[in-house]
This record gives sequence, structure tokens and C-alpha cells, in this order.
Amino acid sequence: MNATHSIMIDPAPKTRRRRRTREDVTERIRAAARELFAERGYTFTTTKEIARLADVSETLLFRYYGDKASLFHEVVTGPFDRLMERFVTLHPDPADKNKEADARRFTRDVFEQLEQHQEMFRALLLQSRDRPEQPFSGLDTFFEKSARYAARENAPGFNSAIGVRLGLGMIAFAVFFQKELFTREIDREQLLQTLEYIIAKALGGPPSD
Repeated sequence: MNATHSIMIDPAPKTRRRRRTREDVTERIRAAARELFAERGYTFTTTKEIARLADVSETLLFRYYGDKASLFHEVVTGPFDRLMERFVTLHPDPADKNKEADARRFTRDVFEQLEQHQEMFRALLLQSRDRPEQPFSGLDTFFEKSARYAARENAPGFNSAIGVRLGLGMIAFAVFFQKELFTREIDREQLLQTLEYIIAKALGGPPSD
């Protein structure tokens, strides 16, 4: 009588997920936050949803960013502040005779920042809609430093704080509404050079002797 022997088959080993680095985790959180803030705005985005989309725990999100407000600043308003800080670091003297060239360079930097990160500005627009009593409140530092830089000797004969905000509005409109502004495709470099000229002439003030 032949004995029947059962054959034991080892289950396939589980694939162990590669251990993520801190950089991997923080970038996943930032990417998820940018996507959800741009889609829903600040008010209607939760940290739980951000963590789920990033495939991390909410506890880990809090460990790295503290709270939703800090994360919003990191991915939406912080880049504008850092742009201004870099500009002031490179051009520390507001009375520099090259202020028109500085204004042109800054205009280009802001244009490219908006062009490359359009979801950030959409998030700001949604935040302003959700909190109309504090429109663009996250850009206060950016506006304050920009206006302080413009309000120097030989400054233009108007309120620099208003001028800076109008300048950003002009740049943003050129980025987001090109198709509506122009009946045909416009050359990007021509558009940028025109913006640089207009804003530099306005905010640069009268020429220095």
C-alpha cells in the first residue's frame, strides 16, 4: 500500500517595501499637499487626506510639519518668501544704481515661479475664496519686503505697497490668462521682456543722477 505524502509548499516570501528616507517622505507629503490644496483650498483639505495620498501616517506628517498651517506655508506661500529672501540677499542695497536691472530680474523670477508652480497660486486663490477676510494673507511677508525694497530714495511717486501688489497681479494674469489676453500665441520671451520693462519703469522711480 502506497502511502500518500503531502507536499508542503512554502508561501512566497512577502516583498518588503524599501525603507524610505526622510527626503522621500517629506517630498511625498509636499507633493500631496500641493495637489490637494490646489484642488480644494486650505479649508477643505485635511491632514488625514494629505497623509493618505502621500501614503504615510498622519503622525509622521505632524512630526515633520507640525500642523496644516505650517504645511500650507511650506508648499504654497513659503516659496514666495524664499524667492524674496534670495533676491534681497543678492541685492542688499535698495539704493543701488542698478535698481531697474534688479526690478527686471525680480519680475522674471516671479514670472518663472508662477509658471513652474501654477498649483501654488491656485491654492492661494482658493484660500482667498474660503477666507475672504484675509485675502492672500500668506503673502504678507513677501509683499512687505517687496514694498520696503521699492520704497527707497528716488522711489516712484505712488504708494509702493500698492505698486508691488499690482505688479504681482500683472505677472500672474500674464501667466494664467495668456490665451484670454491674446488672440494668437505670443512669444514667451517678448511677453517677459515687456513685463520687465513696464514693472521696472514703474517701480524703479526716476533715474538716478
